[in-house]
Amino acid sequence: MKLKLVTVGKIPPHFKEVQDYYLKRIRNLELVELKKGRNPEEEGKKILSKLKGFTVVLDERGRELPSREFASLISKHPNITFVIGGADGLSEEVKKKGDFLLSLSKMTLQHDVARIVLLEQIFRAQEILRGSPYHRD
Repeated sequence: MKLKLVTVGKIPPHFKEVQDYYLKRIRNLELVELKKGRNPEEEGKKILSKLKGFTVVLDERGRELPSREFASLISKHPNITFVIGGADGLSEEVKKKGDFLLSLSKMTLQHDVARIVLLEQIFRAQEILRGSPYHRD
């Protein structure tokens, strides 16, 4: 299983320690941080060049999944790319190219907070698939 997380911008220092915590624990995850563009369309072109395999695009209008269903989604796809846009969101072209639109919450999350939540859920999914006691129903 190969995982990739494509994001716009670098994470600020106050989130970096948490990000690094999960990056050390998640197996086979490549983090791709793209430079911010002038607008979502410019960022979208950069994002589209990095997509490979099954693509999950984070969007507040996407589908919410319980953690076990999220783990099942990950287990079904040997190559999966997750996409988190920048502060101004994602271009429509990126959303259309995605195989699955995922919402982490009905609330709008700041993109760096969404990155941390997604990393924790990817780690949780791997632990569910491994059968570890980390996840409790």
